[in-house]
Amino acid sequence: MEGTSKEYAPIEFPAVADLDVTIALRESAKKLGQTCHVGVVQCKDAFYGQHSPETMPVSYELLNKWEAWKRLGCLASEMESAALFIVASTLHVRCGSVFLVMANQEREKQGLPNPVAHDTDMAIRVAVEAIRKLIHEDANK
Repeated sequence: MEGTSKEYAPIEFPAVADLDVTIALRESAKKLGQTCHVGVVQCKDAFYGQHSPETMPVSYELLNKWEAWKRLGCLASEMESAALFIVASTLHVRCGSVFLVMANQEREKQGLPNPVAHDTDMAIRVAVEAIRKLIHEDANK
């Protein structure tokens, strides 16, 4: 749902992370004892369209599309990865992403505990560990 990628590739071209990078990130998270989920996330351009969709002139579309994403098993919503994946494909380099879940608005809507996190330290450690793993693997090829 973001627009930058359209300047690099046809809209039909999938914005996906490199599989080796994804595996390295998952293995690094497990090695560091962190909870890890791998799957599809929604990438969009506007922060407030997600957090206050009712206030937007196209609220009907935002709300309906988010419901569809949830029904399809979408793990999160963010604003950067799709463009990074498409640009990486264009440049023929590997790219992946690791996210820190800051809050879960779906839990909040259900009245469940929704602790807010801002400490990016462990996400950075996971990424660094994954890069180390990839460098080691590449050196041994």
